[in-house]
Amino acid sequence: MVEYAALCGAIRTHQGDIVDRLLETLANRLSSRGIRVAGVVQRRAEFSDTCCADMGLELISTGETIEISQALGSGSQGCRLDPRGLAEITARLTVELEHQPDLLILNRFGKGEQDGQGFRQLIGHAVERSIPVLTAVRSPYLEAWRDFAGELSVELPPVYDSILDWCLEATAEPLPVAANA
Repeated sequence: MVEYAALCGAIRTHQGDIVDRLLETLANRLSSRGIRVAGVVQRRAEFSDTCCADMGLELISTGETIEISQALGSGSQGCRLDPRGLAEITARLTVELEHQPDLLILNRFGKGEQDGQGFRQLIGHAVERSIPVLTAVRSPYLEAWRDFAGELSVELPPVYDSILDWCLEATAEPLPVAANA
């Protein structure tokens, strides 16, 4: 019998900017080892006079950043996520999954995914293709992640070496099992 790593890894996090840098470093390190990584890392602009910083997601494969925030005005209290930007990224990553990357990195499992939107279908598509998925999950969305991923997921601390170990295990080819072993 062959043992496999959990197909999904969820980094438990409280601070987005730290995990963003961690995911970027991880993607670069894995790519340098010949592991084919698809996905996105988050980019934030400096805070301005609006309530939040502008955000973009950088495609790991091309380095291109696609904006995912929209200006709603200075008095806005609502979510600034631009569904058009997220839809474009999702479409492009869906195409990338057709080329069977070794790993899919997604910057967050958050409110959109909790509500059945965002990257939720993309994660499901990757799992159907047996492509490991690594994402970050903040505390308010942890139960939704657990309900969604169930036994297919392992929760990881925001510690680089632990996450790298999981990625290497999840992307390793299983060793064949001898019939009479």
